[in-house]
Amino acid sequence: MLLKSYAKVNLSLKVSKCKKKLHKINSVFTKVNDLYDEIDIKKSNQKKDLITCNFKELEKDNFVYKVLNFLRDKKIINSYYHINIFKNIPIGSGLGGGSSNAITVAKYFTKNIRILKKISKIIGSDCYFFIWDFNTAIVKGYGNNVKKISDVTQIKKQDLIFTKVKCNTKEVYDKFDEIEAWKNVLEKNMLEIPALQLYPNLKKYKEIGQMSGSGSTFIKKTSLLK
Repeated sequence: MLLKSYAKVNLSLKVSKCKKKLHKINSVFTKVNDLYDEIDIKKSNQKKDLITCNFKELEKDNFVYKVLNFLRDKKIINSYYHINIFKNIPIGSGLGGGSSNAITVAKYFTKNIRILKKISKIIGSDCYFFIWDFNTAIVKGYGNNVKKISDVTQIKKQDLIFTKVKCNTKEVYDKFDEIEAWKNVLEKNMLEIPALQLYPNLKKYKEIGQMSGSGSTFIKKTSLLK
């Protein structure tokens, strides 16, 4: 059975001034129902986990390894696994692909919300949204406050602009702090300005789209007006 690991977009993203090395957010997340990675899980006879992927760089550095190690530590699993991930969600695109993969694998083994929240705390704030099967939600705090809302806008793959730029989330947040971008309260996505400064090639998309998350994917403005 192939598991579907969905992408998400941020319809809006407010970010507060950094406190205790973390940023609080207030965002609207929505799932992209026709854009997902495909994950196949098989038990392995080896004494180690193996991840294969159509992007070779993700075979050694992958959140899924942390998930499997955590689940073994908590005695939820006791075997090792061969996991194949076929990526359709671009890497470094701001669509939450890595977080989605991690939680999709975790949910295959357990539905325990407390365990899934602990995994989310280890992996990153986007993970909390993927715990729930919500289409759209308001996500606050450190990502851990997720409240379902009715669909504001339904975003499909055709509504997205894939720029092929790989944005580094940490670097975008560091630039956010450096330029004091928390003062840009009128921005729909407050990470857009620091991202454009770090990756000037993204500037040409600003007139036709709104950036999702820390970049680099843009949502077509015509889609947001539906």
